[in-house]
Amino acid sequence: MALSDIAGESAKGSFALILGNALSAILSAIAVILIARLLGPSAYGVYSLAFVIPSIFVSLADFGISPALTRFTASLRAEQKTHKAASMITSAILFTILASAAAFAVAYGTAGPLASIVLHRTDIGFLVAAASTLILFQGLWSLSYYGLVGLDKMDRSATMTVLRDLVKMALCPVLIIAGYGILGAAAGQIAAWAFPGFLGVYLLFQSRRKLSNAGEALTINAFKEDIRTMTRFGIPLYLGSLFGTMFNQYQTIVLAFFTSNAEIGNFEAALSFGTLISIVAAPVTLAIFPAFSKLDLRTRTQDLQTMFEHSVTYMTLLIVPVAVLVATLSGDLTRVLFGNAYTSAPILLSLYAAVYLFTAIGYQANTAFLAGVGKTKDSLKVAVAQTASFLPLAPLMTWLFHAPGLLFALLLSTFMSTTFGLFLVHRYGMKVNLKASAGALIASLIAALPIMPIVHLSPLPRIVNVLLAAIIYLPVYITLAPLCGALEFADIEVLGAILTKVRGLRPFVSVVLAHENRVLRLRGRLGKSSRPVP
Repeated sequence: MALSDIAGESAKGSFALILGNALSAILSAIAVILIARLLGPSAYGVYSLAFVIPSIFVSLADFGISPALTRFTASLRAEQKTHKAASMITSAILFTILASAAAFAVAYGTAGPLASIVLHRTDIGFLVAAASTLILFQGLWSLSYYGLVGLDKMDRSATMTVLRDLVKMALCPVLIIAGYGILGAAAGQIAAWAFPGFLGVYLLFQSRRKLSNAGEALTINAFKEDIRTMTRFGIPLYLGSLFGTMFNQYQTIVLAFFTSNAEIGNFEAALSFGTLISIVAAPVTLAIFPAFSKLDLRTRTQDLQTMFEHSVTYMTLLIVPVAVLVATLSGDLTRVLFGNAYTSAPILLSLYAAVYLFTAIGYQANTAFLAGVGKTKDSLKVAVAQTASFLPLAPLMTWLFHAPGLLFALLLSTFMSTTFGLFLVHRYGMKVNLKASAGALIASLIAALPIMPIVHLSPLPRIVNVLLAAIIYLPVYITLAPLCGALEFADIEVLGAILTKVRGLRPFVSVVLAHENRVLRLRGRLGKSSRPVP
């Protein structure tokens, strides 16, 4: 498959996932706002704590099957081995059902002691036990989501995400208002994973039937072989994902030891609002994973080098300005949505948004490349590096500075693991265009200057300030990006060739790229470029 075709498919998938994630994030934000406002900071903190242990068990039960299904459904179809891909889908679903049931049984039976020992809260064991029901459904949701991505059914993955947050938005507030409080919010959360999880399994089976017309039954030997193949690839990713989950939940566990329920509520509110950034970050990262999987590192190194360099540059162009805008507007955003009770949420949101600035040096793209080309042990090393640095830093910094200290530790550990990941991909000939990344970062920061008076001096309602600032920020940023060296003429050609394949983007892309072209002409570099066109 030609590199331009792979890039086009990746762009289409990214666009579908971005649209789905955008709608999902809006629904999720509404749900979180309603839940946080109805429960208050302290009760919202308890609600967040209830899902810490179940989330760990969800990750324990995966064994790398979900990302492996993305990898093999993409690569086997590219190799015309559709029957094998169909067999792996069936095996993955069966394995996930069995593993999730076993994990639920253990989590439910140990909920009380774990709540006391791990969460330092002896009075929420029953909530943890109830929340453990999540394990039965989230595994199926995750498997279906990743499996559909590997099948290039990104629109269906996006549908699952939207349905999840639609159910959450509809049920959680109603159950809280009905008098069920934290337990009602937990029940709504569980239902939000269950409904789209079942839908995802149905969609996977539909795709399986199209891949294998023979309809042969899965044998025990075929099941064993499929699981061996997927776990052989997926175990390093599984361990990396497990480190990631433990890493995320460890944050809440550390907070549980050193801070109050109200501080945890502020922390979780700030991080939940970070979904504004993940609207762009998560789908782009996920979509380039199968794109890398379609290229052989041994025979198409040059294509991989080109794709990696462009991936980092274009991810930076998209993600970094969103992070800077969210950090700049954090005060207005959190007060508009969560109210004045969440007093520490603005500074926490600003610190969390800063993590995404490391996109400029390969954050997320490094691990997507390593996993995509089958170097899963190196991907695991990156996860281990972050965990190893974060483990000692988190309690020390949280003890000293409370919740902001935890985010300082997160920033330091993310920087260390990202630079280590950059070193690993460099061994395979991959490089980051630091000039372009620096240009995007500088443009993003300078574009924030004109909106500072609005943020700090405007007498207008906060929601008006947010909208006005966003309207000003976007055109300023897209004008500054080429002026600061983030874009060259070759990039405009590449982006035009890729993004115009996505129908919904064509009008917007044409206008923006035409503007960028005019700015580059003004910059006086007509016909020059520092990067090759694939």
